[in-house]
Amino acid sequence: MATKKNGKADQSNLARPMERGAADAPAEVPDLRANVLDARERDLLARGQRMLTMIQSPTYAARAARSGYTSEEHKEGWTLLNLASGQGRRLDDCFLATRTNPAQGYDMTLLISIDEFENTWFPRTRAIIRRVVSNDRRDEFESAFFKDLEQQPLGPSVVPSVRAYLLRVDDLEKSQEPNAKDVLAKLASRGLTQAVRAQMSELVKRAEEGGEVADVATMAKVAEGQKAQVEALARFRDWFNDWATTLRTVFPSVRAQIQLGLTTVSRSSGSADDVVEEPVVAPEPAPRVPGTPNA
Repeated sequence: MATKKNGKADQSNLARPMERGAADAPAEVPDLRANVLDARERDLLARGQRMLTMIQSPTYAARAARSGYTSEEHKEGWTLLNLASGQGRRLDDCFLATRTNPAQGYDMTLLISIDEFENTWFPRTRAIIRRVVSNDRRDEFESAFFKDLEQQPLGPSVVPSVRAYLLRVDDLEKSQEPNAKDVLAKLASRGLTQAVRAQMSELVKRAEEGGEVADVATMAKVAEGQKAQVEALARFRDWFNDWATTLRTVFPSVRAQIQLGLTTVSRSSGSADDVVEEPVVAPEPAPRVPGTPNA
């Protein structure tokens, strides 16, 4: 998607029909599109799963048990890992979290589709006008077609922008201006057919009407699921650090620590044959900017 203006998403309000439930939203609503897990946290869960799986081996189980690793501790580890992995979140809730920004109450997936259309056809139309229309009239034609019509940043403002554009394209067929129908024909040959315009008009209509935007209570329930995953991840991090610290002394062998996910091995910069054993310490979560989805 092309960068537009200052690259920031438009946070202006939508038309009233798209604001259902937004007025009653809590003052601070988390961005439910944000991913709870980043690369480091996925690595933590992978190491934890390795430990939980390998510790059951007869090679390790008895010695770990003598250090207090009970079946209850084992069960707690799996429970926290599963919750931290997002297994407690329903698929429908994940779809809702992906599509909706609860603070604004709009369908983000819908706006992205409209924004992609705008990013594609606004610049293409400018280029086609300047090629098809005669040199002495193309500046005037371009200026008239795009009068008060500019690409908008991703957000609610793309909706009226694309609707106005579609009306301008429809008008090309009825216009008596020289080359108007030539521009329309060229747009159609590049893929902007009447069927494609009708499909986009339907998306714009859905965006204006607001569709089935979830109510505040539903979004709050989805937010609770996200919060529970975040809390489980923090608790699993503490659980893993606790047992990793204990088990490194119980199993001082580097080979055992690698098998249990307690130690990583990396090549040193000095020689291709040298390896460096590094204790695995579950990292603290990286700070996140509120309202910013993680990649």
